[in-house]
Amino acid sequence: MTPGHDQGSTHLEESLAHLERWCEEQRIARSSVARVIEGVRISGRPGGGEQSPGQRASVAIPGLSAAPWWDSERFAWIPRLEATAQAVTEEYIAAAGGPSVLARSEQTALAVSGRWKTLYLYCIGKACTKNIDACPRTIAALDAIPEATGASGGMCYFSIMDPGTHVAAHTGYTNAHLRCHLALVAPDGARLRVHDETRAWTPGEVLVFDDSYEHEAWNASDSERVVLLFDIWHPDLNDDEVRALTFLMGLWRRLVARRFWSSEILSR
Repeated sequence: MTPGHDQGSTHLEESLAHLERWCEEQRIARSSVARVIEGVRISGRPGGGEQSPGQRASVAIPGLSAAPWWDSERFAWIPRLEATAQAVTEEYIAAAGGPSVLARSEQTALAVSGRWKTLYLYCIGKACTKNIDACPRTIAALDAIPEATGASGGMCYFSIMDPGTHVAAHTGYTNAHLRCHLALVAPDGARLRVHDETRAWTPGEVLVFDDSYEHEAWNASDSERVVLLFDIWHPDLNDDEVRALTFLMGLWRRLVARRFWSSEILSR
């Protein structure tokens, strides 16, 4: 579940109050995180602030560069990660066949045909310990990426699309990160549209895109498509903004958990 999608303005107002207190406790000047404060504030209002065409973040941080697709040459860590693709693929195959936490969970709401499944390493920053323990080389490769958000509040998982799967058009929660796919198994007929451009995955290569733009995916082949999906912080963010957003992601994770368990208790 993406943090806060159904929480509305009350959720964001609560987040803003917590963020203001956190800034005081951490002695961080409001001016250094002004864009984050403004983003949370305006996102709780009707319209949610100005965004680029096709971009529909629930929490939009103003002033960040906006583009659906990002050139891989901009990120120095990509060749190092691509060099690990075979080892990561081997760990995925072993982990997918064993007893793992949240292994191959189905994303049924967005899969309008076929099945989209996941094997989580981090879910909104929460570590899936058994899966992580089963994938030490994968985690080492991710830990070598300074911008990766997994342990600090982002998403990181193996994303599996069965043959014949179509994942419906959707958007991510915030423009504060970019989404990365390391293609592990990428058959002909598997493709990803972000905004108005569609690209195919290539085994062993990384795609970087802004998931706050509308995107959808297809696997029109007769075999699985598997990518290692993870988020990185938007490169325009400063260190204090990253700290503030890390705090917010932890807060949103707790709010989501609280809402989930409250609904479970009330439904019994």
